[in-house]
Amino acid sequence: MSNFNPNIPTVSIEQADPVTGLVSFGTVQGTPPAGAGYAGIFGLECLLQDVEGSGTYQNTGSVAVPAWSLIGSGAAGSTGPTGPRGATGYTGYTGPQGAASTVTGYTGPQGATGFTGYTGANIGSGINFGPAAVNSITVVNGIITAIS
Repeated sequence: MSNFNPNIPTVSIEQADPVTGLVSFGTVQGTPPAGAGYAGIFGLECLLQDVEGSGTYQNTGSVAVPAWSLIGSGAAGSTGPTGPRGATGYTGYTGPQGAASTVTGYTGPQGATGFTGYTGANIGSGINFGPAAVNSITVVNGIITAIS
């Protein structure tokens, strides 16, 4: 809902600051009122849209001395063309692949054969199956004490 101020009869107030009462947005018929005679009415950067179609005015002055600049007076122009694309750099040269190696490494000499380890005592059955025949076995308390 718009409000009217008798000091600015060509302006319909659409929005005002609730604390200061300064007009922040409205409509105007013709050119907005400007100069020190309208001090304390329009806020900084107040917008007034002309109902006759001239465009929208913005307060570029001050609260004490409002002055108006016409903004948005025509349709926005089209976006300009996109600039040319920059040149693309080239990929560096890849060198040739090296030849596969066919050389087999040197095989060292065979090492000396190790010595045969110590043969421990025969603790199997207690019977010596050596080159001589066993004639008798003497057992005392379950222990072999002599073989001949």
